Amino acid sequence: MQKEQIEELVRKYFNNTATPQELDQLSAWYRTTSSEEVEWFATVANEEEILKAAMLKNIQNEIGVQANRSTRKLWPRIAAAAAILLVVGLGVFFYTQRHLEGSGATRDLLANDIKPGGNKAYLVLSNGKRVSLTDASNGELAKEAGVEITKTADGQVVYATRGSDEESSDGIKYSNALNTIETPRGGQYQVRLPDGSKVWLNAASKLIYPVSFNGRGQRVVELSGEAYFEIFKNKLQPFVVKSKNQEVTVLGTHFNVNSYSDEPDTKTTLLEGSVRINGLVLKPNEQAILAGGKLSVKEVVAASFTDWKDGQFYFRNEALPSVMRKLARWYNVDIQFQGEIDQTTTFSGMVSKYDQISKVLTLMEKSEGLHFKIAGRTVTVLK
Repeated sequence: MQKEQIEELVRKYFNNTATPQELDQLSAWYRTTSSEEVEWFATVANEEEILKAAMLKNIQNEIGVQANRSTRKLWPRIAAAAAILLVVGLGVFFYTQRHLEGSGATRDLLANDIKPGGNKAYLVLSNGKRVSLTDASNGELAKEAGVEITKTADGQVVYATRGSDEESSDGIKYSNALNTIETPRGGQYQVRLPDGSKVWLNAASKLIYPVSFNGRGQRVVELSGEAYFEIFKNKLQPFVVKSKNQEVTVLGTHFNVNSYSDEPDTKTTLLEGSVRINGLVLKPNEQAILAGGKLSVKEVVAASFTDWKDGQFYFRNEALPSVMRKLARWYNVDIQFQGEIDQTTTFSGMVSKYDQISKVLTLMEKSEGLHFKIAGRTVTVLK
C-alpha cells in the first residue's frame, strides 16, 4: 500500500470509522512489513515519521510477530501497535521496553515500586457468609439452591446444577437465593454462572446474580464496575445486565460493560451478537455511551475495550484523569495531582497490566513536563 493509504487507514482507525475490511488491511500491512520496507518508509518520510518507523521496528521485535498466524487473531495486538505508532498528530507515543532507563526519576520510582493486581475476590453467599476466594482452597465452596459452587485450580468460581432440591449446604432452602462476587482494588476474577455464561470482573467491581436461573422468566444480574460477558444462548430466557441507569438485554453474545460510579458515563461495547440497551439495538463493533441521561452510539474497534481482561492497558487518545483512575483501581493506589496539571493531556499506547507501576509511569513520563512520585500507596502527578 502507498503511504497515503496507510495514513488514511490509521486515521479511520483512530476516528472509529474503519470497516472490518479496512482493519484487516491495516493488520495485514503491518504483518507483512519487512525491515527493508520500514527503512524505505523512513527514508522518504519526515523526521516525525522516521521516529515512528524506528519505533515500529521495536514493536515488531517486542511482540514477535509470526507470519503463520491468522490476520484476525493478530489484529488486537498488531493493529493497536501499528496505529499507535503511525498515526500523525498524537500528543504522546510510548511503547513497551524490556528494560527501563536508569534515570534519577526512574530510580526514585523503582525504589518505591508497587506490584500489579491479581486474582482477588470475595464471594458472599445467600446466608451472608463471606468467602475470600484468594484464600479459599480449590474444590467445593458451598451448595445452594441445588447448585454446587466450586473454585477451580485456574482461579474461577463455577456454578453447576447437582440436584433440584434447592437446598443449601447449611440445610436451608433458598428459592430466590442470590450470590455476590466482588473484586477489591487490585483484583480481578472470573465466574461461570449456573447457565454456563462466563463473566470476567475487572478491579473494584461487583456482580449480584441468582444461584439458579431455574423458574425465572429472565436471567437478571446487577453490575457495578466493569465486566466482560460471554452469554450462553437461551431464546426462552433472555439475559439482562442492570447497571447504572441502564439495562442490557441479550440472548447470547459477547460484550463489555464499563459502569464505574467514578466515571462520567457508562459504556457498553459489543463484540458479537446483538444487545438491546434501553430499547436501542447495538451491533458488533458498536459502543453505546450513556452520559447525562442520553444514549449515543458510535463505531469502535470492540476488541480494544476488552484489553483489561487480556492482561493489557490499552490507552487510545485517553485523557490523563481516566488513565490514572484505571491505574488506581488495578494497583490499589490513591492519586493526587500537584500543581497546574493539564487535565486534557492524552495518552496512546499499550503496556502489560502485569508490569509494576514504575514501568507504566516511566513510559508516561515521556510526556513533556509530566512527572510522578510514589509514597506508600499514593501516586502524585506533578510538573
